[in-house]
Amino acid sequence: MGNRKLIALFERSLYGLILGLLYAVISFDVKILPISMSVGLSIGFFSALLDKWLFSGWLRRRRFGVVILLRTLGYLGIIIGSLFMLTASQVVQNYQVDWIPAFESGKWTQLLWEKNFLTTVLICFIILLAMQFTSQVSRLLGRNVLFNYLIGRYYHPKEEERIFMFLDIKSSTSLAEKLGHFQWHRLLNEFFFDISEPISRSKGEIYQYVGDEVVISWPKQRGIKNLNCIRCFFLIMQKIESKRHRYIKRYGAEPVFKAGYHIGKVVAGEIGDFKRSIVFHGDTINTASRIQAETNRLDLRLLLSARLLHELDLKGAYTTDYIGNILLRGKEEKIELYSLDPV
Repeated sequence: MGNRKLIALFERSLYGLILGLLYAVISFDVKILPISMSVGLSIGFFSALLDKWLFSGWLRRRRFGVVILLRTLGYLGIIIGSLFMLTASQVVQNYQVDWIPAFESGKWTQLLWEKNFLTTVLICFIILLAMQFTSQVSRLLGRNVLFNYLIGRYYHPKEEERIFMFLDIKSSTSLAEKLGHFQWHRLLNEFFFDISEPISRSKGEIYQYVGDEVVISWPKQRGIKNLNCIRCFFLIMQKIESKRHRYIKRYGAEPVFKAGYHIGKVVAGEIGDFKRSIVFHGDTINTASRIQAETNRLDLRLLLSARLLHELDLKGAYTTDYIGNILLRGKEEKIELYSLDPV
């Protein structure tokens, strides 16, 4: 069990425990405090298990409606089980009997129906369905995009300083011709799916997919913190390397990718009507794209601008090589480029 999963399990359990405490406080009933906290803890614990060991794996690849329905039913099952335990605990407490006699007596089922059990379950189902729908729409749009729409963050264009990474698959044209349209699409879909987790871990935002290319962005401080923007590339390398044999077995080749980085100011704002998007405009994006294109000519996997490098504190974790002062395609001024490798 990974440390990140253990931390997530602990955090969700703690949230459940706090919610159980709040429920007892709102109810003004100290007697139910141990029970409500136990129920909250169990809901938090088991929902975290579902998220990390089931929903984060095979279910993520299923159809949109199937994902929403199964996640809703999974969480609903946890809540129903917790309600059963809560009611049985109340019977044990009220009638001063042990657990087994409490279940055998049938009094706990009577108590469930008295408390409009079906109505509670229906309300929980509707709330969970709405929450899962919102969660999946947010996932489809990308990190923070739905939230930014709701608060109107980019309704009026604003200037931001951002880091951009352009990443694409090497020799994609020949690979696509070799595989054919359907297999090439499957490989791309699998590749983009696999790299989503490393991007999320490094706090990146997937800006857009263009053919075999993905554009990833970070607000300046988030990208610099813990070297998130640089870690992202090497986390992706680790992820794809761990899936290497699967790619070779299915497609006869492992996707080899390269990336270019740059930092600078861009204008962010909403555009469009029927298909509305939050977009970035500015020379920073064009420069990052041109830097990525230089990786082909120089036969390097990673290039970044001197401007970005000067913003980073590598802390001895990476070594850099000066590539040169290069005139990028379509540019009038040269730019200093560096390659970078982990120590």
